[in-house]
Amino acid sequence: MNLRIFLYFFRLHQSSGGAERMLCTLANALVARGMDVHIVSLDASDEDKCFYPLSSHIHWHRLGTGRTFLQKIQRTIRLASLLKREKASAFIGFVMSGDKTIYAAAKMAQVPIVAAERNGPSIYWLRYSALQRAVSFLLLHLTRRITVQLSGYASRYPKSLRERIIAIANPVLQAEALAQPGRPGPGGKYTLLAVSRLDGIQKRLDILIKAFARVSGAHPDWRLRIVGDGPEQKKLDLLIRELGVTESVTLEPAVSDIFSVYQKSHLFVLPSLWEGFPNALAEAMAHGLPAVGFADAEGVSHLISHGAGWLAPGSDDIISLAGTLSHAMSDHIARAENGTIAAKRMSDFNSTNIIDQWVTMLDKLSQEQRK
Repeated sequence: MNLRIFLYFFRLHQSSGGAERMLCTLANALVARGMDVHIVSLDASDEDKCFYPLSSHIHWHRLGTGRTFLQKIQRTIRLASLLKREKASAFIGFVMSGDKTIYAAAKMAQVPIVAAERNGPSIYWLRYSALQRAVSFLLLHLTRRITVQLSGYASRYPKSLRERIIAIANPVLQAEALAQPGRPGPGGKYTLLAVSRLDGIQKRLDILIKAFARVSGAHPDWRLRIVGDGPEQKKLDLLIRELGVTESVTLEPAVSDIFSVYQKSHLFVLPSLWEGFPNALAEAMAHGLPAVGFADAEGVSHLISHGAGWLAPGSDDIISLAGTLSHAMSDHIARAENGTIAAKRMSDFNSTNIIDQWVTMLDKLSQEQRK
């Protein structure tokens, strides 16, 4: 049976985040498996462009950004009609926690909903009020499946939801060429790399810059390279100037060919407060880069554990991060050894295996729907 799969994300226009990337990766892979794939977003215009490449066989429906009550009602009806007309087999919502209109449209069309959770469950306690958390969990009861990115996450959800939870990690593309974390680059220099959305709530690049500034004097052969876009760019630029590290810290916009950046680096760092399955971290490790993150950061600590890098104690400690970075930057032999372990660990998440899990789940969902 030719499955007709709809995937939803709030905004795709020139947005370079991890959830957007995963949606596009999954959409392309499902098309390659012979499925009829549609993407739904609240982008405003047919002229809006996706940052990541999409197959020409994918249908992208842009529903608009209207926020008034009437506009939301109209959007809900329009989406429900679209799902019915196209005879959707499943509706996969990325980061749709609390998005009532999307849930309503899928239920009106009687299409099974799959909630693709993109964050670790700790976000519900770190960022949500008790009421918001209760509403989000209540809405998740409307789904047929909930995908989380790591198996340990299921236990953090209410017991009434756990039977519908399935763990499917993000696919990690295997590197064609590995980094050389123990060997200096041109001019005897080393690169500490961070690839991240620039926001101060989750990613917290300001903590990284402050930590690096504390140890940069002891490591004059190292530079910090931050690649990414986001609302904190001007604030981070100012911080770099205030700390006097403009010669050793650079902010660069997101690039589509990030793999060559990994290959030229020597150590990766992600100072997030929480994650789900951090794409950039996983890709860097797949390229043989050892990594540094906080021990209490959900998602980050899971990937870096077992010798693939170093975990700084806590989750919000500049001094702790600075000390851990300095240790990793000093030990060229350990970086090479940990980089080898990192690449081997990421081989467990090869794209074929992960997409197989999605296809199996969607096939079973379709069979249940036909009964």
